Amino acid sequence: MTDDLITRLAAANPVPRNGTLHVLEPVRMRRSWRPVLAVAVAVVALAGAGVAIAAGFGAFEGTPAPPDVSTSFTQLNSMADQAIQEGISTRWPQADASKAHGVIEVQTTDGPEDLWAAPNDQGGQCYFIDWANDPPEQDGSKYGFGGCPPSQEPTSNINWGDVWIVGHPDFMTFWGTVYVAATTVQVTLDDGSTVALPVVEHMFLASLPRGDKVGKVTAFDASGNQVAESSTP
Repeated sequence: MTDDLITRLAAANPVPRNGTLHVLEPVRMRRSWRPVLAVAVAVVALAGAGVAIAAGFGAFEGTPAPPDVSTSFTQLNSMADQAIQEGISTRWPQADASKAHGVIEVQTTDGPEDLWAAPNDQGGQCYFIDWANDPPEQDGSKYGFGGCPPSQEPTSNINWGDVWIVGHPDFMTFWGTVYVAATTVQVTLDDGSTVALPVVEHMFLASLPRGDKVGKVTAFDASGNQVAESSTP
């Protein structure tokens, strides 16, 4: 399985400790695939609380990425190269930043949260997630995070993760990839409630209240048939 590259792109350069990159706390992440690389997160001003899960993917999908997002994909490639040079991994996808485009946008009280994608040289797509209203960093990138999901399908046919970061502490970003044809996923939380999300270009995105915990993700095709399912270990 191809390793997933997780990044936190910020104004500072990656912070190495004994040859390994680490995330500055407070950052919470739970992944259904193994995170292997991260960089530091810059602290930004806290915004208002609240969340809405409505997806504006109809108009957003295909939108060309702005320069700061494209720069973030380029930095993702640079970090992958660094990881290979340092022996952390022998193989990571390289994103084509020139083809970065919008996939899904969700509305929050901190402003829109956007999922961007760019094709990579292994036949898959790399992603980058940011908040539209956050200004570009001094190095020309955008505050956010991204990576490249494994190109080999997991047995569940779904990979997903969730994370909160200091810049938007009231939200838990939940995102993932479905490796079979699907139009929606149903997210079942630990309290038994469910959230339905669209699947666009095999990806999904939601901005949930920070305290929510995902227990199961189920994917359905256009006819309503269940095609994949992944539960929290």
